[in-house]
Amino acid sequence: MSAFRYQKQAPAADLDLLPPDRARRRIEPLSQRMARHEVVDAQFVTVRETSRPASPSAGASSAATLTPDPSLFFRSLVERIEARLQRLSDVGFSLLVAIAFVSIFSIAGQVFFGKAEHPELAAKPLDFTHVNLTPQDRNGMRVLLLNAIVENRTGRTVTLPKLRADLVLDGQVIASTYIEPPADSLEGGESRGIVTRLQHPGGKMPEVRLSFEEAGA
Repeated sequence: MSAFRYQKQAPAADLDLLPPDRARRRIEPLSQRMARHEVVDAQFVTVRETSRPASPSAGASSAATLTPDPSLFFRSLVERIEARLQRLSDVGFSLLVAIAFVSIFSIAGQVFFGKAEHPELAAKPLDFTHVNLTPQDRNGMRVLLLNAIVENRTGRTVTLPKLRADLVLDGQVIASTYIEPPADSLEGGESRGIVTRLQHPGGKMPEVRLSFEEAGA
């Protein structure tokens, strides 16, 4: 039988398991850290670039490039017109030529005769229009109501003479009456109306023929 030996062990030394205190970092405010650095105000200076004067030759060349040539424009216009005329048919080309001739002659007539008065208008500036003769009974008498318009066909003022009304039956004058004009004169293009009553000669209904007292009217 083996003997059990008990050996008393020496007590273990106490161990400090806590880590040593670390030096805590001192957290400084941002304002204090910025205060340590010196701030210097910066000044900015704008440097302007000196412009170089444009040379006269460059300006002249650019102006010559931008200015269109009238001869080239006219030549291109003529070529376009010629190309369109060649596309027309024979009938269309003839119609275009006829319209051109009529336009030219009408413009020439307005230029030459527009300023000068036509000989027919110079000889007879006054004329009658809308002549109407209506039979009526007035106080038991048969009368003829005459309505007409006298107008000035010229562009100048014309003196208005007395009017003459001839009653014609079967080609013969059976009665004549003078009528006072509605105005002393008529301006260019002006017209006046005439209303008067004539005595009925009896028998058939006659026709009326109006004229002016002066032969030159």
